[in-house]
Amino acid sequence: MILYHDSKPTLSIPNHKELAPGLLKGQIRKSGITIEEFLEAK
Repeated sequence: MILYHDSKPTLSIPNHKELAPGLLKGQIRKSGITIEEFLEAK
């Protein structure tokens, strides 16, 4: 899955039931939010 947004980085998310912790952290970091912000939003 590829997520596009005009003012944010493009993210390529694998379509799996689970993501490796390092991959998830990297995608969160690339999105421009903190891990804490991600956890609050879930």
